[in-house]
Amino acid sequence: MLFQTPKRKAKRVSAERRKPELILQKGFGTEMPPQKILVEIYFDQKDHSSEAAAFYAHYEKANWSSPKGTPYRNWKLLAGEWIFNYEQEQKLCKRQRENALLSSY
Repeated sequence: MLFQTPKRKAKRVSAERRKPELILQKGFGTEMPPQKILVEIYFDQKDHSSEAAAFYAHYEKANWSSPKGTPYRNWKLLAGEWIFNYEQEQKLCKRQRENALLSSY
């Protein structure tokens, strides 16, 4: 090497600057507990508007926290899981009805 490059030192950032900034936008899945209208809109966009009230009531009763007592941080993740489980349950019921019809012949 002809020229020696100077070594860079890592700059220390004060603790105040390391804290993440508060999100000012609302309705993006980080506001807890969510507004009921936002939950209804989300479920309507996913074509499961009938499940919005059941979802909101279930988690409102649980105080938006897990069975261990840890508060949830993102309601949209919960809603996505709720919709997925609902669809799986509907598919299972449909298969059971079809199997019942086939076995009755």
